[in-house]
Amino acid sequence: MSNISDIELSQLRLLQIIFETRNLTRAGERAGLTQSAVSHTLKKLRHSFNDSLVIRQGNQLVLTPRAESLQTPLNRWLNDFERNILNQEEFNPASTQHTFYIATSDLVEQSIAPPLIASLQKDAPRIQIIFIKLDKHRIANQIESGEADLSISVMESNHPSLVVKTLYKDDFVSAVRNEHPFLKDKKNIHNFCRYPHIMAGTGRDNRGTVDKALEEIGLSRNVQFKVANFSSAPYIVECSDGILTAPRKFIQSIAGKFNIVHFTPPVSLPQYSMKAYWSLKNKDDPANKWLREKIAKVARIEY
Repeated sequence: MSNISDIELSQLRLLQIIFETRNLTRAGERAGLTQSAVSHTLKKLRHSFNDSLVIRQGNQLVLTPRAESLQTPLNRWLNDFERNILNQEEFNPASTQHTFYIATSDLVEQSIAPPLIASLQKDAPRIQIIFIKLDKHRIANQIESGEADLSISVMESNHPSLVVKTLYKDDFVSAVRNEHPFLKDKKNIHNFCRYPHIMAGTGRDNRGTVDKALEEIGLSRNVQFKVANFSSAPYIVECSDGILTAPRKFIQSIAGKFNIVHFTPPVSLPQYSMKAYWSLKNKDDPANKWLREKIAKVARIEY
């Protein structure tokens, strides 16, 4: 009875070569082994299969009946193993119909989706991109559950199952409608605080980055209008005296579509980092890696 429990893959690969070449010297050369190593391995294989496998007749090796019965299934098994197990299926963006789910906010979606989709139309016309709402309290869970392939957020997460990459750093600018009276005044901090302000965000709190910066210098502003999504804020800017302070990348992406003017706010505001998160288990996945590289590229586009 054969004892195959201790047979190694490299030994089976050498046996395949011996069957093909019928020559131990050439088999050793192809396998990169010394003659001593070939002889030692063949001895172990003979013991494992309880068969001579190859015998010398004159100047050539001849397969035993057991070896002849092994040759075809061994070739098929090793070739299938190499093709299906060792060789990872190639990811071809030009032909794949892969669907990617990206969890993010409307702010990021507004800035990144147009250049990303424009790029995919050329390079990956059959790929489907689905943006879903980012749950800032469940970043890791959304990714680990498969709900999202990638998350893009300013949120910080040190979850051990996630990998993080900074896509870009951004600062803030303010925007008002054309002909806004602020544009005719001195663009100082006091006039900035005198007009109503527009804020985008969820929840009932109407304090944000601007308010914290103003508080440090003993000032405050009147947040008269608050919307849940950044995408609706420009419409309010356009039809009111409200001042919107938002990320530069967002304002620049929509400036040409609205009758608005943007300027540097007269108060020092910190920069922020926009980050991409993905699962550690997908670090080497070709499709996920391709998506990450594509997003990183379009994230660097300046409007």
